[in-house]
Amino acid sequence: MERDLSRSTILGKSSRLIQLDEALAKGHQIIDVRSAAESLAGTIPGAINVPLFDEDERSVIGTIYKHGGHEQAVDKGFDYVDKKLTELVSAFQPFKSKAISIFCARGGMRSLSVVNLLAQSGYEVFQLEGGYKKYRQNILDTLQKFQPKLIIIHGLTGTGKTRILQKLESAIDLEDLAGHRSSLFGALDRQPSNQRTFESGLVRVIGSLEEEPYFIEGESRKIGRVFIPKPLAIAMKEAVMVNVHCSLTTRIRRIIEDYPVANEEMRSQVEGILKSFKQKMGEDQVEKMCRFLRNGQLDELVHILLVDYYDKRYGKSMSNYQYDLELSSENIDEAAATLTEFRGTLI
Repeated sequence: MERDLSRSTILGKSSRLIQLDEALAKGHQIIDVRSAAESLAGTIPGAINVPLFDEDERSVIGTIYKHGGHEQAVDKGFDYVDKKLTELVSAFQPFKSKAISIFCARGGMRSLSVVNLLAQSGYEVFQLEGGYKKYRQNILDTLQKFQPKLIIIHGLTGTGKTRILQKLESAIDLEDLAGHRSSLFGALDRQPSNQRTFESGLVRVIGSLEEEPYFIEGESRKIGRVFIPKPLAIAMKEAVMVNVHCSLTTRIRRIIEDYPVANEEMRSQVEGILKSFKQKMGEDQVEKMCRFLRNGQLDELVHILLVDYYDKRYGKSMSNYQYDLELSSENIDEAAATLTEFRGTLI
C-alpha cells in the first residue's frame, strides 16, 4: 500500500481518540511510543515499548524545538522517521491482528503520527487521549483518596507474615509491588520497582479489591526504593492490629527457605550485605556470620541475625503496640483461616 507521508496527513487531527478504560475493556494492545528511557521511568502496565525516537533523537528534537521552534522540530522528526520508516512499521507487524492503542507523553505528535501512519497500513489503531500524563494524574488522584480501613499484620522477622498475606482475600502485598522484602536482604533475587511502577501496581490492586477492611503487612514508610503513599500510610497507623508469632526454629527454617543461597553469586551478595553490619553488630560477630555462610551453616547464621539483630531492632517497638488479635503462625493455613474469620467480625 502506498503511504501518504505528507505533514498534513501524518499530523492531521485524529478521529481515533480513545480513553484508556475503553481500550483495556476492549482488549486492545497498549503501545508506548516514547523513548526507552521514558518508558523505563514509568509506563502503563502491560504496555509494550516501540519507540518512535531513541533518546539521542528525542534530545536533538527537544533542543531544536527550544531554540528553533515548533516547525523546525517537526521537520527534524520527519527526517528521522523517513530514514527508518520500514523498520518502524515492521516493529508493529506482530500486533496487526488485533486492535492497538498508542500513547506518548501527552497524547501529542508522537502518538498521533504513528496512529495516522499505521491507519494507512490497514491497522485497527487508536490514540490514547491525554497520553501517559493523563494516566499518571489518574494514578495520583486515586492514591490521594485511598485511605481504607485496614487489618495490619505484625510479627517478628520470619513469622510468615507475607506467606499468610498470600493466602488471604482482600489483601495488599506491598512488598510484592515494591519488588523488595523490606530488609537489607530484601532485593536478593528481586527486581525492585521504581516509585511510578509501584504506584501503578498499587492502583491496579486497588481496582480488584472489594469490601473493606483489607489485610496488609506492617511496613515502614519506605520499602526498598519506594515510599508508601501518605494517605495509605496514615490508614496503616489507624489500622486494626494483629500480631503473629511462632517458634524460633520455625522462623529460621522459613528465612532459609525464603532466601535460598543457591549459588556462588548469591553467597557473594549475602556476604557483602553481612559485612555492612559491622558497625551495628561488631566485627567479630560479622566475621562469625561470614564463616557460617562460607561453611553452609545457615541455621547458625540466621539464628544470630534474628536473635542479635532483627529481634532487638523490632521487638521493642512491637511490644508497645496494642493488638486486637494475637495468633500462632506455626501453621500458615490455619492462621489465614483465623484471620479470615476475624475480618468477618469487622465487616
